Amino acid sequence: MRELNGELELLWEHLKEEVQTRFGFQVMKSTQINRGYLNQKWKIETDQGIFLVKQYNKERIKKYDLKTIHTALRTQNRSFLADIPCPELLSNEGNLLHKSSSGELFTVMRFMKGSLIKPGEASPEQMESLGQEIGKLHRLLNDGTLPAKSKTVFQIPALQDRLDYWGSVGIQCEEQDLDHLRTLIELQRKATINMGTLQLEHLTPGWCHRDLWVDNLLFSGENITAILDFDRLDYDFIELDIGRIIISTCLHDDTINVEAVHAFLKGYGNTNKLSIERLVLSLKLVWYMESTWWVSVELHEGEPPKRFQHEMVWLAQHLDELEKMLGWKKEAATFMF
Repeated sequence: MRELNGELELLWEHLKEEVQTRFGFQVMKSTQINRGYLNQKWKIETDQGIFLVKQYNKERIKKYDLKTIHTALRTQNRSFLADIPCPELLSNEGNLLHKSSSGELFTVMRFMKGSLIKPGEASPEQMESLGQEIGKLHRLLNDGTLPAKSKTVFQIPALQDRLDYWGSVGIQCEEQDLDHLRTLIELQRKATINMGTLQLEHLTPGWCHRDLWVDNLLFSGENITAILDFDRLDYDFIELDIGRIIISTCLHDDTINVEAVHAFLKGYGNTNKLSIERLVLSLKLVWYMESTWWVSVELHEGEPPKRFQHEMVWLAQHLDELEKMLGWKKEAATFMF
């Protein structure tokens, strides 16, 4: 642990020098922020204001296309200029993603005030505010500035492929005596059978944030003050953004806050039409994509993976009840840009 702390101190001293040189800051105080996976972050107080420095882990970033990262960062600044609450990134020599003399990639952005909320504890007022800003964000992302791609990031697997997967995981549980997982795996398999075919013709491909959950949202009172972490922004199904937001902010223990869900619909409806029918489809799509990530024989450490697994289990248990639970009506308006 001491060795690791020493490495982080050396990393920060290196980045601190880079930041002061490139932006003319005098860093008076720095505080490490222990959030996120592998990437390192520091809040810095300077003679020119408060900022956040984010270092991209060299191993993790190998999984990303740097061209996509650059697009995401430029889009974040475009969103900031459109008055969507997100951090403004600082530019140096025309670059938003900076490379240090030792090859470290990092960004510098203005520090955003606000507080995190716990999963499932968003109030209706917060959800209406969030819905309004996400609606604005989705409209900006799909205003034609970014060209459509030929395919989405998530390629929906065939039903039989998914059933085969759950069958293979069930065998692994038997071989490894993982009795505590066997019931969860069987639940996912049965839910897959019962769900039938997703209504692919009703899905909306487009540019979206792709990482909208409570750890990337800041609130002050009833208002959303910051949408964070645009790094995964890409061309995908917009319903994945919507479903991920709802399950993260509105599922408390084993109860979904229907009033908060409808408040999100109201806020989102200021810029985009969104029906309960499509919101239910969004939740099903999130489950279909993420269930294999979080319900598996692999060990996931930390509280977020436990929460994600709980969400997948809850969705599998209630897929057939979502329409009734959330008040779906066939005459509800459709979702469109």
